[in-house]
Amino acid sequence: MRKVLPLGVRTAQVIFTACGAVLALACGTVDVPPDAGDAAVNVDAAKKNDAGVPLNHRATAAACPTDRGPGPPTQPYPQGQTSGCASDSDCTAGQNGRCFPFEGLVGPGGCSYDQCFEDSACGAKTPCICRASATDNAANVCDPGGNCAVDSDCGPGGYCSPSVSACLWNSPAPYFCHTPADGCINDSDCPSVDAGTGSCSTFSTCAYDPQAGYWGCTQLTCCLP
Repeated sequence: MRKVLPLGVRTAQVIFTACGAVLALACGTVDVPPDAGDAAVNVDAAKKNDAGVPLNHRATAAACPTDRGPGPPTQPYPQGQTSGCASDSDCTAGQNGRCFPFEGLVGPGGCSYDQCFEDSACGAKTPCICRASATDNAANVCDPGGNCAVDSDCGPGGYCSPSVSACLWNSPAPYFCHTPADGCINDSDCPSVDAGTGSCSTFSTCAYDPQAGYWGCTQLTCCLP
């Protein structure tokens, strides 16, 4: 059965960046400790520019769509599984409530709400990740856990990019500043990996390591449930 996610296409795109076309719940990767804060925020502009420009970085904050497409039609539930809503009209506890009656293998469905329309609603150095368009039914969500929201948070000539260091499902990747010590800028800088068996596949990705304070190549093993 197709999986319907409150975060919609945006979250899936993040997964594809790290794991190709594999939608996964379980992942094996290097240990990534809690966020190291602003250690990597102040960067040297000349060194940063010499290192290259990331393909994916957040130059400016975006104003998210305030309109939102309707939730999916009601779908059959597996035996014994229930949802907190049956239609969008049941979702009144927040902004632009939408009902997702069944999330597939991830778990029971329920109401989904917009968390933000701009970065200022999310706190310092925390981006508001927008849905793709005003007709998309994904929620606008705050994306905590990183150390920047836009390039200017990283100092002159700095870049703020999403770091996929785990196989994500219901959360977008946190954003971190690139640094002069980075071992990579884009996923293409990392050696390719031809590995994986059964429902699991291994991929190389360029990700931020909060403990080290810079970006480096790592491998993710993403598995279907």
